[in-house]
Parts: sequence; C-alpha cells; structure tokens
Amino acid sequence: MRRTFVVTDVVHPAGYEDRLRTVLSDLHDGVGPTLAVALLGLRAARDLLVRDRAGAERLLSRLEEELYGAITELRRIVTDARPPALDDAGLVTAVRRYAGLLADRVPAEHGPLAVTVEVRRELPPLSAAVEVAAYRIIREALVNIARHSGARQCTVRLWPLDGDLRVEIVDDGVGTGAEPLPPVGGTGLRSMRERAADLGGGCVVEPVSSGGTRIAAWLPLATQE
Repeated sequence: MRRTFVVTDVVHPAGYEDRLRTVLSDLHDGVGPTLAVALLGLRAARDLLVRDRAGAERLLSRLEEELYGAITELRRIVTDARPPALDDAGLVTAVRRYAGLLADRVPAEHGPLAVTVEVRRELPPLSAAVEVAAYRIIREALVNIARHSGARQCTVRLWPLDGDLRVEIVDDGVGTGAEPLPPVGGTGLRSMRERAADLGGGCVVEPVSSGGTRIAAWLPLATQE
C-alpha cells in the first residue's frame, strides 16, 4: 500500500520565537553556568581525593546541592519565573554568593581564583529585567574566567551612572590579545551582548593593558518590567 505524506508549514502562536529565544538563553546563561561550575568542582574533588578525602566529601556534598539547584532552575525556566537567588537575596548578595562558589571549584592547576565584588555607589531600586540581565551577565563572565582564563584575581563592580546600571568584570588572566574582541564571539559573549542589547544597553569585552580582560555592560535603569 502506497502512502502519501503531506508536509505543511507549522504556524506558531504570536510571540513563539521570542519565547523560544528566551528559553534557550536562560538554559545557556542559567543552567549552563551551574553545570559548568559543578564540573569544575568535580575535577577539584578528584584532585582532593588523594590528599584530603574528608575535604573531597564536603565538596561533593555542596556539588549535590548545586545540582539540585540546576533542577530548580530548569523548573523555573518552564514556569518563566526569575532566578531564585535574586528573590532570596537581591542582586548584590546573589552575585557575592555565586562568586564565593567559585573559590574551591577551579581545578588545582589554575586556582585558587579570588573574586571580589564591589558596589561603588548605593544602587537605586532595580527593575526585575535589569536585575536578571546583570546577574546573568556576571555569572556567564565568571564561569568563562574560571574555565578559560587561568586568572587568579577577578573583580566585579556595580554602580549607577548616567541613568544606567554599570557592570564591570576585570580579571588578571591570559587576556584577549592586543585587539578588542569582535562583535560576535563565542556563545557566552554573544549571549551577554544580547541580554544587554535587549534592554537598550550594551556590553563590550576588551583586553587590559596590564594583562587580563575587562567586560563592561550598561543597562538602562528606566527599563520597564
């Protein structure tokens, strides 16, 4: 019996493409960094096993909690809520907590990585959109630094200026070379730029003259919910 298949165009509801883009971005910028940090932690635990079994077991327990956090994040994406860390503590504290997680996650051949979070001036009330974008950009930057730069020091700075929330992440790693990175880089860099641009802001990545890399983003404070 001969079968005939008819292929028709799929009609998606209004806003489908925007929603799909948001989900993919949240998976990359939310669950992705959590899993990347967990991988770093597993490598560190493997190194610890030969010299400090108790320390390795403590690290594995924390990694278990973080992986449960990744599951929570997946559920959050499905329900379209904002990152739980922001609801629990607010932007600055959430960033400081995340930075602290990296301290014992960097493999022994690179680490330790010391991350300092500075708030140059008191921040005004931030919209949910600005908080989420800033948090995602900082998380993505820190994971890239921990995984690829070989940095030992990193500073995250937040401050309001000229109607924007300014975000700066500077590290002392291998750097980007003599020239600024092109407008389209890896997925992580592209994602950071897109998050800032979606709010009418911007994000640049450039080398530091003394070595290392600087990531700077500006997010309009007037962004609506």
